[in-house]
Amino acid sequence: MVGGASPRRSGRYHRSKTIQLLAGFAPRTGQGLGFPNSRKTGEDVLGFLQNTLLPRYCTHGKIYLVWDNFSAHRRDLNLWRPMPDNVEFVWTPTNASWLNLIEPWFLVLEKTALHNPDLKTTQAIAEHLLQGIDYLNEHPRPYPWRKAL
Repeated sequence: MVGGASPRRSGRYHRSKTIQLLAGFAPRTGQGLGFPNSRKTGEDVLGFLQNTLLPRYCTHGKIYLVWDNFSAHRRDLNLWRPMPDNVEFVWTPTNASWLNLIEPWFLVLEKTALHNPDLKTTQAIAEHLLQGIDYLNEHPRPYPWRKAL
């Protein structure tokens, strides 16, 4: 390092290892949960919904799951029969996934957990993501929907 400058990613950043993050987010509280996984099949998504997300939020009344219109998401849901009565799916318009409030949370998570570290393995990526989620949950920032006037 010259002059005390911190190391940075090069302008041509290349990822050699990737991981899928199955995640849920409660905009009202600003808290989320995640499950890093090596893949994201319909069975993986369904398992995350049934075994992680629903048990955590099942007593909170109606659960709205906001999804973009990625065709695989619709296929994933066909595996979930019968669907619980307290779950409703909301689909963002095509090419408008930015309307889903989990997207800005993902951005904050990325900056919190993955900014500048040199992660060599998918296990290290998963650990950093989980630590980032824990940190964000300890310092929650609600994401309210704002009605335009």
